[in-house]
Amino acid sequence: MKFLNSFLFILLSTLVACNTKAPTAKNKSGAQSVCAPTQANTSIKIGVKGMVCLMGCGSLIRKSLKQTCAVESVSINYIDTLMEQTIIVKYDRKKIAPKQMLSLLQEINDHQFEARAIGSAQSIQ
Repeated sequence: MKFLNSFLFILLSTLVACNTKAPTAKNKSGAQSVCAPTQANTSIKIGVKGMVCLMGCGSLIRKSLKQTCAVESVSINYIDTLMEQTIIVKYDRKKIAPKQMLSLLQEINDHQFEARAIGSAQSIQ
């Protein structure tokens, strides 16, 4: 019985921690905008603390970054035993700067995540 209660508590905690909606990109009329495909010219590796799951938190991070209309892809290397997860973002440097992405990540879910650049941005050939 204790095992079942513990399992349910952990499951519920995980769902609550990763169940907040990401900010949505809106146009001037207030409607949600649809992004044209982005051609990445730069990639950056980012360390993210505060992730408790790949499915919920990873999806939330990916969705938030892609809604900037400047990000082509987000790869997440999630290992549950690590405090800091690694993500690689491929983006258009003409549309967004690394500082903006870090700030966006730290605003998600009432500051659930801490983000830092690992190294510097690299041009994609």
